[in-house]
Amino acid sequence: MPAKDGTTASPSEEPEAPRYRRPDEEVVRRAVRRVLRGRRASFPSQAAFLDAVVEFVRRDEPLATIGGPRLRRLLVDLEGVRLSVHYTEREGAPPPSSCPVCGGSLAPIRNRTLTGESVVLGQRCTRCDYWTHRVRRVPVRYGISRAQGSPRSTRGAR
Repeated sequence: MPAKDGTTASPSEEPEAPRYRRPDEEVVRRAVRRVLRGRRASFPSQAAFLDAVVEFVRRDEPLATIGGPRLRRLLVDLEGVRLSVHYTEREGAPPPSSCPVCGGSLAPIRNRTLTGESVVLGQRCTRCDYWTHRVRRVPVRYGISRAQGSPRSTRGAR
């Protein structure tokens, strides 16, 4: 590739330094547990929780970053964490191809009619609690909190 002065750049030039680093799942899980245990037990939005988790992860890895969808996928499977979702309903929205909360696959919700036929009423996620019907449910706010009554949070209580 020619440079600005007309000469060609040599292939031995140093590659550009990375601008970010994607932390391992276990590092993020550990940070989630520590944030919920250390600061406060609940966060009103995904953005507030994400900022707290990224701040904690960056103590060890300054270039670490994580996005909202990846964080939600990890939170769905994490014991001791409650992910509450507030929805809005949108008429005429196209059906989702995958779960908008965790990215899991959607299975049809079926009902049998009086004549014995099976009709599809909506879709539900096979991984989390998301479901939708004819009027599409769209997630608008995620709240994250420590799960009450989980084995981790009641370990010391008697």
